[in-house]
Amino acid sequence: RMDFLKIIRSIEELLYEAMTWILFYPRTLWRCLIHPDWIIAYTDKELGETPGEQFTDMISPPLFLIISIIIAHGIGLALGARLQASDSESLRAITGNVENLLAFRALFFAIFPLAMAAGLLHTRGQPIDRDTLRSPFYLQCYLAAPFAIMVGTAASFFAVPGVTHHRIGGALLAVALVWFVTVQTRWFFHQIKPGWWTAFGLALRYLGLALLLIVLIGTVLLVV
Repeated sequence: RMDFLKIIRSIEELLYEAMTWILFYPRTLWRCLIHPDWIIAYTDKELGETPGEQFTDMISPPLFLIISIIIAHGIGLALGARLQASDSESLRAITGNVENLLAFRALFFAIFPLAMAAGLLHTRGQPIDRDTLRSPFYLQCYLAAPFAIMVGTAASFFAVPGVTHHRIGGALLAVALVWFVTVQTRWFFHQIKPGWWTAFGLALRYLGLALLLIVLIGTVLLVV
């Protein structure tokens, strides 16, 4: 009987949490897209709170990124995008299962927050460890989520036959890159005060590093 009650209470908590996502996800997405400077200050403030009191009026950053990747996957399904068959056993194992596919997409998109957060600490000359990395990584998860939706949706348009779909995908990918580089430039500028051109260079450098890591991982998966 006690086990049954625990299951019921777990379902209640899960249901309540899922319903709050419906309310808080659009709010979080809107603020990340339109008010990234506010998100930066908000994240710093929330990480200073005790664990049970953090992000009570928004979705926590890593969860926000994961939900965004799931939404991008759902948009792809709605568009009718289909992944191409691969000769690689590793890629077949990943793409043959929805849970594996979403997990690896989350891993790939989490490389962007990791690269940007580590880049900030390196530029400041700070040690890179679990404590120093936490705050910038969490913030970058917020900023990476809209980028993940736009890039994931663009990739879905590319996977659908037709010139119009490909043009829409190209335009959306360009918007995603411009938005992401702009937000990262502002972030580096306000965090380090290096001047706008230097901040722009830092944003491009660590974006390039993240893309390089993704390409390397993808290449390894292709040949395994």
